[in-house]
Amino acid sequence: MTSPTDPGRRLLAVEPSVDDGPANVVLDPSERHQTWWGTGAALTDASVSLLAGRDDLLDLLFSPTSPDGARLSMLRLPLSATDFSPSLWTWDWDGAVATPPDEALAAADLVRDEILPRQPDLQVVGAPWTAPSSMKDGGSLRGGALTDAAETSYADLLVAQAAWLRDHGVPLAATTLVNEPGLSLDYPSMTMTDDQLARLGNEVGPRLDELGTQLWALDHNWSDRPRVDAVRALSGGFDAAAFHCYQGSPSSMASLSAPHLVTECSGTTDDPTATFAYDAKVLVADSVAAGSSGLMMWNLALDDSHGPVDAGSQWGCKDCRGLLTVTPTSAVAEPEFWTLAHLSRAASPGAQVISVQAPPGVSAAAFANPDGTLGLFAHNDTDAPVTLRIGSGSGPVRAYVVRPGELFTFRGLQADSQ
Repeated sequence: MTSPTDPGRRLLAVEPSVDDGPANVVLDPSERHQTWWGTGAALTDASVSLLAGRDDLLDLLFSPTSPDGARLSMLRLPLSATDFSPSLWTWDWDGAVATPPDEALAAADLVRDEILPRQPDLQVVGAPWTAPSSMKDGGSLRGGALTDAAETSYADLLVAQAAWLRDHGVPLAATTLVNEPGLSLDYPSMTMTDDQLARLGNEVGPRLDELGTQLWALDHNWSDRPRVDAVRALSGGFDAAAFHCYQGSPSSMASLSAPHLVTECSGTTDDPTATFAYDAKVLVADSVAAGSSGLMMWNLALDDSHGPVDAGSQWGCKDCRGLLTVTPTSAVAEPEFWTLAHLSRAASPGAQVISVQAPPGVSAAAFANPDGTLGLFAHNDTDAPVTLRIGSGSGPVRAYVVRPGELFTFRGLQADSQ
């Protein structure tokens, strides 16, 4: 259990209560759906500055055995500066060699030397926010569009980045062509047309396949689902699709035949009770029901001023919060941390989503895990305690009382015994 208001009830282990009633949360492992990839967040420059050398915080985020940790298994790695970069940068590209700047080296070193030893099965997902300024119509890293004339150079750069990361010990499982291709603002960002995305998919996808790296389409909002259909109709180079939570609804993903997942969502200053309710219903229950194979939040860590940020940007997010808020003397786990911590405990990478029925007011998602257990993520979105009586088939029923607003994870009921 995790309470939004009681610090004494955070990942609190509880025993079943005595209740002989029939199951009201029914897990059905005979109905299996998408494979689950995992949970994660982004290693922005802000996060690098706060996490490097912090063994305690890296354990809290990534150790798969940490009793009070998030147990993340995925990591989103920016391949250029973002709105959470104190200085602007991209990789250098001279037509033959991709040269990472100090910021990219620092992030790669942190992944290889400090995160991977804690989570050897980590899946890294790359995402550039912008191409080098020479490839853009405005000649700046801030805003603008990729020029048609630069497409070949940009394709070569993306493949070279993937190869460099692989050669330097970063397990790049996938990458996207650009973060939020419909957005051009006064921080590192870049628009791309559907035709450009499709042409680059045809050019980059097969070359990334040779490196063992997937190419994911879009990396923008649920409301941009038509763009996924458009580029996939023009290109067979995409292996999956990536969505953000800021506009639209998870139902937009539901009929997509390709694998898909949520790769970005950020809390701001909303309170824990509201955050738990939104995360559990929209990002977990509704998104998983719409076929999502994973959940990645935005920044891993920010400071108590919601940064460090790109000070030259008016439009970059000024009130985003990380999974952790870190100061020189403290680290606070924010509500999104607890959402991912519960989800990580319910579903291991490689699990299959299964059907689940839950009572009104309870958001839920269920999984059949590789170790044979069934996992349940749930949230009580009512103003009264609710008794969850969990069962599967004709097997045993286990009852737990979940307080108002609490997150809940159950792991048990051997799937092969049902």
